[in-house]
Amino acid sequence: MKILTFLILCFASVTLAADFKTIDGKEYKNVTVSRVEPDGIVLITSSGISKVYFTELPKAVQERFHYDAAKGAAFSAQQTATQAAFQKQQEELRRKLAEDAQKNEQNRLRVAAAFVPQRGQSIEVISHGAQVDIAKHLALGNVTIVDFYADWCGPCRQISPSLEQMARTDPEIALRKIDIVNWKTAVVRQYNIHSIPQVNIYNRGGNLVGSVVGADVQAVERYVAQAKTGG
Repeated sequence: MKILTFLILCFASVTLAADFKTIDGKEYKNVTVSRVEPDGIVLITSSGISKVYFTELPKAVQERFHYDAAKGAAFSAQQTATQAAFQKQQEELRRKLAEDAQKNEQNRLRVAAAFVPQRGQSIEVISHGAQVDIAKHLALGNVTIVDFYADWCGPCRQISPSLEQMARTDPEIALRKIDIVNWKTAVVRQYNIHSIPQVNIYNRGGNLVGSVVGADVQAVERYVAQAKTGG
């Protein structure tokens, strides 16, 4: 039979050593009550710090520490909500750090590309939301890839390194990038952009061979091969 007992070795203060036994028989010997919270007591034991909830303790202990079930439940709910908010904040921080790391890697690749002359055509951003005449930026005699993207677009970040790698390593390919910024910019209206990434491929004569919507590198490569042969 489980005996509901609560032995206090010194009644003068809750901070003095005491023995506790929970209603399921678990014992805490010679512990110190370091803090009393609305839903339980925090104990310092020889092995560390433990929290024992009032719902686990005999009624005599609950009364000794003036336990109020309603206040205890409210406090527990508040603690749970606070913990959930903290976890969400940590997840958001981890996501931002991952995005920053990916963005830094892309910047590193762009810088590296700037220091590799004689290998491929130039890579340049030709518009940040403003209208642009793409025809003026085509690398005639070579294949031109035009990448409509935005920094906040996950699939854009996914395909961008592959497009840049193609331009850096193939002297017959030039890459032009257009940052749409948001869906209300002039360049979006000009080219009727509804989804990004959108990648347009132009042949050596400046004619549009095809457009790829989405992060489909293989489709881009097929159009590039077609553009090289005359499209």
